Amino acid sequence: MREELLALAKLAEMDDSARDIDAELKQIPQSLEELRENVQTLETMLAQERQQLDEAEQLKVQQSTELKERNEGLQRARKKAAQASSIREADAGEREIEANRRSMREREEELGRIGQAIEAKTASLAEREKDFEEAKGVLQSQAESSKARITELEEQRAQMFNGRDDLAAKVPKSIIKRYERLKTGITNVVLIIKDGTCTGCRMALPPQLTIELQRANELHQCPHCRRIIIHKSVVED
Repeated sequence: MREELLALAKLAEMDDSARDIDAELKQIPQSLEELRENVQTLETMLAQERQQLDEAEQLKVQQSTELKERNEGLQRARKKAAQASSIREADAGEREIEANRRSMREREEELGRIGQAIEAKTASLAEREKDFEEAKGVLQSQAESSKARITELEEQRAQMFNGRDDLAAKVPKSIIKRYERLKTGITNVVLIIKDGTCTGCRMALPPQLTIELQRANELHQCPHCRRIIIHKSVVED
């Protein structure tokens, strides 16, 4: 069993040394996805602001057309008032003139507000387009550098894991399964014990367990943190 425990200890050492690499390999796609989501959000906002600007421009055209129509109505009303043949017709003409003037003032005020909104929206749109282009540039640059970094990390990982399959073949499958199961929830699954204390949880081990670890006749786990524990004499012999 000593040989199997030694192989397991070396296998675990390989996995532990690659932990940072595995974490970075996992983090890189996540970071890229966050950048993609940011670009998509900016693109959506940009499309919305463009639509709002188009709607404002259309409203401006509509109000300008109505202003022109009210002006034409004012000219007709003035002509009608000038040609009135009675006080009643003259009063009606004046009322029509005032109605058109009032409508024209409203249209002019609305055009002023629309113009201000268009100006503000145009400035906002320019900033949004700038942010969008910058975000796309960052994403493209990050995607290229990430691709190179992933290749580099995978090469490092392959070098670290050179011979791992041979070591795993020396360990009983039941132990490998237990090790893999523990590894999903615990870091540093396999610990080398130098004295009567677990180096993972810092708890004292029963004296009898320490003796059995030195014998290396079977696999043992810390009764407190459940990590696999191997005595230092197994790896130093």
